[in-house]
Amino acid sequence: MSKQLREQARKIALLDLDAFFASAEILRQPTLAKRPFAVGGGGERGVVATANYLARQFGVRSAMSGLHARRLCPELIFVPPDHGYYRQLSTQVHQLLLTYTSLVEPASIDEFYLDLTDNTQYHGSASITMESIRHQLRHMGLPGSAGISNQKMVAKIASEENKPDGQFVVAPEQVLTYIAGLPLNRIPGVGPRSLERLNYAGIFIGHDVQQVPVEHLQELLGEKAGWLLWQRCQGIDPRAVVTERIRKSVGVEETLPQDMQQLRHVEQFIHDDLLPKLLRRLRVSRWQQAHIKSQATKLKFSDFQQTTASRATSTASPSLFYQLAREAWERRQQRGVRLIGISVQLPDPDDALQLELDLE
Repeated sequence: MSKQLREQARKIALLDLDAFFASAEILRQPTLAKRPFAVGGGGERGVVATANYLARQFGVRSAMSGLHARRLCPELIFVPPDHGYYRQLSTQVHQLLLTYTSLVEPASIDEFYLDLTDNTQYHGSASITMESIRHQLRHMGLPGSAGISNQKMVAKIASEENKPDGQFVVAPEQVLTYIAGLPLNRIPGVGPRSLERLNYAGIFIGHDVQQVPVEHLQELLGEKAGWLLWQRCQGIDPRAVVTERIRKSVGVEETLPQDMQQLRHVEQFIHDDLLPKLLRRLRVSRWQQAHIKSQATKLKFSDFQQTTASRATSTASPSLFYQLAREAWERRQQRGVRLIGISVQLPDPDDALQLELDLE
């Protein structure tokens, strides 16, 4: 069988645990199931990590400030996050999935890719297999949604179609048609700025991308980003499900006790608080030992808008974080800074196949 035919014959699923942190908390406090609640902080500086579906009916969403969430839903209950507990439950889910296939890739704490190509259960039906998995998870109190296709990108997008607690299949012969009908903001990596440029050029959905030459996309978005978007919309995603995740980035960020109004305070916080933490996470004793692809500084402003300044470099440099902080600071438009983060992107041996790079 040719390489192309093998890729067409693959059966890839993406399992997404629905409102995972909220489901985990209901396991410990079943009375929460009938009340709108959010995991996160409800104080002046608090942020919603996730909300149950009752709270979402009031418009409460993740990354929203706790104060705004309370205004939308005065009866909202806040539960402090317990990440150790969530990791424990995630590990239990992972172990369950391994009873179906050895090819399981944790994409995050609540998302898992499965390669079911060689699965023999249920006569090899990936759809019925995922129904069985989701049935078991439902009884564990951890409902999940799934997308199924012959590639990772489409499986991930399809997992959003029938949320919560549903699944959606995109057969190999349907992939191009499915992508053609997608708004571009559903394609991984197409953010607000890329979307604005594409829309201005008359490109709105996957079909539009499929009809233009790759060179035109590269003129709009840059050589690499244009090529990536063209690949995605042509349904080209040969990435395999890998059981050992390669760490792509290391970063630290912190919400400040009160908004900062001066750049020197931002730089001092990076120096005193964030740089030592990042050095420890990189597990090196000196910055010169950290071989990287790029480094970035992120600022989130008082209105919850955020900006990131980044620069390609082969070795991490503390002084570059300050320079990037100044670049990000120039975009603040008199707003205070409520969160500061710094990060580095690590070398990836499979970089040419990564379809989840940020196009921004």
